[in-house]
Amino acid sequence: MNENQEKKLQEILDYGYEFHFGEYISKGFELFQKNAGGFIGFAFVAGLIVMVASLIPFIGSIASGFFLSPALTVGAYLVANKLDKGERTEFADFFKGFDFIGPLAIATAIMTAIILASLIPMFVAWGMTDFFSWLMDAQSDPFGAGEPPSFPAWSILLMIPAVYLGVAYGWAIMFIAFYRMSPWEALEMSRKMITRQWLALFLYTMVLSLLAAFGVVLLFVGIFVTYPIMLCSQYAAFADVTRLMEENESDIVDHLVS
Repeated sequence: MNENQEKKLQEILDYGYEFHFGEYISKGFELFQKNAGGFIGFAFVAGLIVMVASLIPFIGSIASGFFLSPALTVGAYLVANKLDKGERTEFADFFKGFDFIGPLAIATAIMTAIILASLIPMFVAWGMTDFFSWLMDAQSDPFGAGEPPSFPAWSILLMIPAVYLGVAYGWAIMFIAFYRMSPWEALEMSRKMITRQWLALFLYTMVLSLLAAFGVVLLFVGIFVTYPIMLCSQYAAFADVTRLMEENESDIVDHLVS
């Protein structure tokens, strides 16, 4: 991240920003339509890659969650960015996210650890009700485990920090890809930026998740359309809020000189 980008982002943090809910979803549809075939093909291939990797016991889940999924997601964001700039794209561009696989994996690991740590109080509350003992029994004998033990309703409130962080860290991988931030720097910038409009981003994420889920309902095939639209819409929100497409003053001067 250069000095101008740092100054711009700090300005956004200081003065806040407006969140244009509907415009971002419309922009997501628009970006998807510019390369619908490519996005659908990418969604199919990405899903196949993650599914095959997940078949490998233990290691596959780690590879999918920490390495493959973040890199593939960033690849879609990079393509959306090229389309946003009016540039031509190739199918190979969808896999350019692997150029950032190291920082992405580290950021994902840190985020996962922090979110899990925030859930410890809830796990403790549930553990006091023998819930986890029942869960282990249910895994070994699904039909003989009986009804799960009840746990205090208030313990659900202990999920709030995890929900907050899950949404707040949502833009970290884009800060890594587009602003070349370090993993921790990206996580913190994402948290600070999203916290300015956390409720709007929470609702936005829920709507996009429902959109993706709708694709699953449509005989599962629809996910190859709704999932890319969801990613394009996430990119559209990030690009507008962080003013990603905005030229800094030095760029303008360079253009005038040339």
